[in-house]
Amino acid sequence: MTDSLTTEEQVKLSVQEAAAVEIMRLNKATPRKEVRREWRIGRWRFVYNRRSKDSLWGRFGGGWNWELGFQIGGSTVIINLLVASLRINRVKA
Repeated sequence: MTDSLTTEEQVKLSVQEAAAVEIMRLNKATPRKEVRREWRIGRWRFVYNRRSKDSLWGRFGGGWNWELGFQIGGSTVIINLLVASLRINRVKA
């Protein structure tokens, strides 16, 4: 009885939900090209991340390929170095 229905009709996805599912499928089919290194010194964790400019969503997500500056929030500092980022956060004991 449900064999004639499409997948969208079976689960009744809205247009926005179907678009989100397609984006997830595209992300899975297109692997990210990145370098990620992580160090821990005492209670501090350092994460270096560099993505290729050819990444689907850009180096920094949302299509952004260049970013310079810093972000501070709670126990985390993110330093954006044009083509890479360094994240420093304090780990709870």
